[in-house]
Amino acid sequence: MESAKSVMEPVAWILQMLTGLIMVVLVTVHFYVTHMISHDALEYSAVVERVSSPVFQGMYALLLLVVSFHAFNGLRAIVLDTNAGMRSRGTINVLTTLMFLVAFFYGLYLLISI
Repeated sequence: MESAKSVMEPVAWILQMLTGLIMVVLVTVHFYVTHMISHDALEYSAVVERVSSPVFQGMYALLLLVVSFHAFNGLRAIVLDTNAGMRSRGTINVLTTLMFLVAFFYGLYLLISI
């Protein structure tokens, strides 16, 4: 029977790849909307109006989720590649998960409060 540690790493790697692909799509949509459709898309009122739309709020919430996960899972993997990281594997996993959750929910709060 495989331990949870041996199962978690391939799942984390697959999620890292999937979030990277999703980021490419969402960032492309973001750049298209903000830079290609209109020159006024970056004005404050246009940004507030766009971010107030439920469709864009959903897209930006998904982008925030995948970017936060990708960043902190990548940081976790880098730290775990060091000798000190391997000795504190559990602590590193907990800390990076907490940082991911704080970043995501704080960003979500800011997104919704606009």
